[in-house]
Amino acid sequence: QIIFDSSKTLATVVDDYLNISRIELGQMKYDFSIFSAKDLVQSVVDELKPNVEKAGLILEFKFKEGENYSLTADKEKLKQVIENIIDNSVKYTPKGSVTVTVEKMVDRVRISVKDTGIGISKEVIPKLFGKFSRAQNANKTNIRGTGLGLFIAKEIVTAHKGKIWVESDGEGMGSVFVVEVPSS
Repeated sequence: QIIFDSSKTLATVVDDYLNISRIELGQMKYDFSIFSAKDLVQSVVDELKPNVEKAGLILEFKFKEGENYSLTADKEKLKQVIENIIDNSVKYTPKGSVTVTVEKMVDRVRISVKDTGIGISKEVIPKLFGKFSRAQNANKTNIRGTGLGLFIAKEIVTAHKGKIWVESDGEGMGSVFVVEVPSS
């Protein structure tokens, strides 16, 4: 299991560096299709749930039945963004819960990931989506990480004409990561 986990971590790091190179060279390719954001998020939640529960956390998924969560986007790239922000919430939440919500706005779909974790100070928030950026208290909870995941997520969301941001009332107060992408 240790070898498997280490290999998976290494593969993620290598993929992050390759994505950075593609982004900087303007060679990141996108394959747009129409799909349900709710179904995509549900699949990510189902995939990550065993590891989240193994970490002793509660993972909730909220959405309103009957809404049209249709998007025209690159499904795999958007999945990468969602996986990243849920994974970050899990890494930086020593106890409590992570709640993933999909909402239909007027002309967009909002995906938010709220946690009860270590939170983020107001000074760090503006820098968090920069390349190689990590919260100052990150090493207290999670010693691994390159500081590339949120930079890549921002670039992917921007390429979809969307927005990504984080809200937190400060250290020890949890955080909410929000992704908005235009709906179909």
